[in-house]
Amino acid sequence: MLDITADKLAERIFDFGLLTSNQVEVALADAGGRGRASLDDLISLLLERELLTNWQISRVCENHRRGYFYGKWRLLYMIGAGSFARVYRAVHTETGDSKAVKVLRQRHSADAATRANFIKEARIVMELRHKNLTPIYEVDEQQNRIYMVMEFVEGQNLREYARAHRKLPVKTALKITRDVLAGLAYASLRNIYHRDMKLSNVLLASTGTAMIVDFGLAVDTDSNDNSGPRSIDYAALERFTHVRKTDPRSDTFFVGCMLYQMLCGVAPMDDTSDRLKRMSSNRFTDIVPITVHDPNLPHRVVVLVQRLMAVDPKKRPATPVIAQKEAEKTLAAIKAGDTKAYEAAQTDNAKFQQQQDEKDEGAGKTILLIESNSKVQDSLRNRLKEIGYRVLITSDPTRGLERFEDLDPDEEMPADCVIFGCAGLGRTAVKAFEGFVDYRSTAQMPAILITTKHVTKLVSEDWLNDHRVQLNMPLKFKEVKKALRKLLDINVN
Repeated sequence: MLDITADKLAERIFDFGLLTSNQVEVALADAGGRGRASLDDLISLLLERELLTNWQISRVCENHRRGYFYGKWRLLYMIGAGSFARVYRAVHTETGDSKAVKVLRQRHSADAATRANFIKEARIVMELRHKNLTPIYEVDEQQNRIYMVMEFVEGQNLREYARAHRKLPVKTALKITRDVLAGLAYASLRNIYHRDMKLSNVLLASTGTAMIVDFGLAVDTDSNDNSGPRSIDYAALERFTHVRKTDPRSDTFFVGCMLYQMLCGVAPMDDTSDRLKRMSSNRFTDIVPITVHDPNLPHRVVVLVQRLMAVDPKKRPATPVIAQKEAEKTLAAIKAGDTKAYEAAQTDNAKFQQQQDEKDEGAGKTILLIESNSKVQDSLRNRLKEIGYRVLITSDPTRGLERFEDLDPDEEMPADCVIFGCAGLGRTAVKAFEGFVDYRSTAQMPAILITTKHVTKLVSEDWLNDHRVQLNMPLKFKEVKKALRKLLDINVN
């Protein structure tokens, strides 16, 4: 605590409006009397009689004069904090009702867009009443701080609950998923979509009911205002799958991710703060089949996870209403004893392993690309790196070939294979390839010549053999992969 006396604490408590004069005097007298009571004794008495909370006393001692009251709501203690707002348990000064008050952080209060989004969230949810949505009752402003009053849910955050239990029982995970989809279905029938579904935005009430919170990124398609921000994960998914930002199947996908984590204790996608990694399509294409983590999951449950998390949006339930019905049927079947294991687990796992092997097929190998066309450079570089190759690029054939000159016999070659591209270099690339073939130190090195129709006739068949091949534009990357596997003796099962 700060250097403060019991008398000074009592004075501040009254000045800040937390207790009446009579309440302060009685507490001070019972703690030992004015001028005699110790700070610790007064604090202990205030806590024991539930006159104040630790949070309130700490703020008073630090001389925070404001932030105890919003409208007729008296804040008791903080129950959650996010990037934009803090949430407190609060009691109504007249009725004694207990609610949660969400207050926009001070540093965001001056930002018009953030304020508007905060108010939009409140107004959207105030129109909704469903047992699986945390209701909002009012939104207001006090001393330039916007706040909303919400239902206080006795329970805990689903993210904390999942961390504590790691793998949830199948029925529990399905029941939570059913509840979440029921809330989303209700909202979707009113053209409202959440846009930020994740474990931390679900509360588990002490009754076991799951309740969605935080509609801060929600959109109301009836308002024709869909310009607000969206979760970076949603943006990445929708860009990769070429759907609009109000597509209801995006909520469904991320509910599937929640179910996945509840069932196997592992998140389907890496939780990284790197924006480029979060926007990468690999986050979705590299998701490990849930049967790799748990091959004994019931068939119906695995199929539901696959449906909800299908990368192809056409393979997901079209609406939250349909997704809710599928979850209901799955839960009912499991309760009825239909726990037959997923039959295709071995096939799915083997297929996934093959995909992983293909992604790593170029590990330890270096490709030198000689090409001046930037689009071809970028395309080949990115695709080759995706399957493990290290890629060096030069647009100058002379400089590229200089890397192989005057090498010591024991010195490693600067590349395992050289690709000559004619898209930008034309005849120059063909001439460089010919020199590469004739040069003593590179005559046996693997090489690929990618030709356009204008220079194909310049290529001699004598230049091509088991370790030198020609490919023609327009080029399909699978042809490059096949050629590299052959030239570098790479086996992929």
